[in-house]
Formats: sequence, C-alpha cells, structure tokens
Amino acid sequence: MSDTETSARGPGRPQDERILIPGSWRLDYSHAAGRAASRFLVALRDEGRILASPCPRCERVRVPPRSFCEDCFVRTSDEWVEVGPGGVVEAFTVTRAEFPGYPPPPHALAYVRLDGAGTAMANFVEGLDLSEADGPPLSIGDRVRAVFAPERQARITDFHFEKE
Repeated sequence: MSDTETSARGPGRPQDERILIPGSWRLDYSHAAGRAASRFLVALRDEGRILASPCPRCERVRVPPRSFCEDCFVRTSDEWVEVGPGGVVEAFTVTRAEFPGYPPPPHALAYVRLDGAGTAMANFVEGLDLSEADGPPLSIGDRVRAVFAPERQARITDFHFEKE
C-alpha cells in the first residue's frame, strides 16, 4: 500500500496511531570546555576570581568570557578583567522539581549582572527562605554577592550567590 493510500484512509485509523515507548539513555562523556571557558574555570578554581572578556570594538565586557564578540564578530581581548563579586539580579526562579546533578529542591537560580560586566550569568542563590510564606525570596534589582566554595573543582558551582 502506498503512502497516498494510507493517508487517504483518514486520521484516527489504527494505521495512523503513533506509539511512544518510554526509555532512558545514560551517556558518560567528557566535554572539552575550550580555551575561553577553561581559562575562566581555572581562575574560579585557583584564584577565586570571576574573569570576563572585553570586546575591543564595542567594549562590552562578557561573562562568562567568550573567544569572540557575538555582536561585533571579532576576537575578544586576551586582557581579561575581573568582575564582581557583587551584582544585580536581572531574573530569577525557584525550582521545586528534582533534577539530576542539582541540589535537593527547593533551590533558587538567578541571572546576575556582576559589577563591571556588560552581560549576566546564571548560578544558584543560597541563604534564602524558600518556604513561600513571605512571597518571592528575591526581586529584580536586588544586590547579590558571589561566595566561593572552600574547595573548588573548576566548575561554575565553585561559587554561588547570596543576597547582600
């Protein structure tokens, strides 16, 4: 039977039914962070500093750093600058669902523009009352500060934000 003959029978017929079979895949892999991200993560781990890459053309300071400016399409400067540790919340959410690799819920995530940066970055916000009793735990425009873990592993989770 041709595709034309099958589709001519109309929707809702047994031959048109789509079956979904649940399953999961577990894939272990190593991801190469690349030149810019590796330099950024090493500075987090070894120096407890958040570095950003300025664009030589538009002068926008990007964090996390990039090797090129996606606005100007030029290589960013090799002379990176330190940003933060304070910053302003641009967006946030409280997650009550469980996700693999995340801390137990509830937890808060915020998109923060660090002092001296022209872009924002996301990370966890700790030390908040997430009980919902008093409304949202953060507001757009709140000041937060990056707090570094005592033992760091060259991961974005080497620091978190706390409300100032």
